[in-house]
Amino acid sequence: MIASPVPRATLLHVVKTLPSAPQILARIGQLMLSMDAEIDDITSLIKRDPALTARIIRIANSAAYNTGAPFASLEDALARVGLTEVYRLTGFAAIAQVSDQSLIRYRISGAQVRENSLLTALIMEALAHTAGADPRAAYTAGLLRSIGKIALDRLTRDPAYDGGNGPRGALAEWEAGFMGLNNCEAAAIILEEWRFPESTLFAIRDHYAPPAEDLIATLLNLSAGAAARCGHGLPGEDVYWVPSAEKFTAAGLSQQQVDDAMRLGLERFGPVRAALG
Repeated sequence: MIASPVPRATLLHVVKTLPSAPQILARIGQLMLSMDAEIDDITSLIKRDPALTARIIRIANSAAYNTGAPFASLEDALARVGLTEVYRLTGFAAIAQVSDQSLIRYRISGAQVRENSLLTALIMEALAHTAGADPRAAYTAGLLRSIGKIALDRLTRDPAYDGGNGPRGALAEWEAGFMGLNNCEAAAIILEEWRFPESTLFAIRDHYAPPAEDLIATLLNLSAGAAARCGHGLPGEDVYWVPSAEKFTAAGLSQQQVDDAMRLGLERFGPVRAALG
């Protein structure tokens, strides 16, 4: 039996309790599309969130980014890593902020969500270069693909919701029976509210069964499957990652190219995971 869908207004009310970091990431993405984007504009935007600022400085001072004298300020950190790296660095900090709690209903830890998101994003970024897609859009989709799970978990901690003993079988089917919509649909609602590009929210919405015409959704499906093969999958999702000739054809990729991106993602994953702690 499918439950009545969670009202959009109810979902967005819960979203207001989430850290603001993903919304700042969306604004930075918009700024970086402008030819006259300045590092000072991005710095001012990030500094609206003191917790995000502190986390970015900490990550920038990790071995993944800095082998010299420590950065004392956000301005120093961003100036040294460079404009092209700022978006990725902010993304790392953003996913760390929103995944700071266990997902009780899903029976997974915040660290599991964070590591799955991070590795999927890094594989996505590598695949995008090979497939001719926008690496930043691909990275964002990988990083935020589980934002719907985070919001739905917080919403359904209310005793009025009875989810039994957590996910059983295919995740989207369990979510539909429990909450009336799945985490991918919830993510699309949230990302629309946060003003992410339609290409990003559609890719996340559809990546469990990607349409052939949506390259980013197909890359996200392949990347999430690769992350799962590396031991960083999430419960109830394996059924969506079955490789097929149709997926490889739609992406214009081979299994070998996906495996190469997976290895590159894993190489980058270790140092960043250590930086996020």
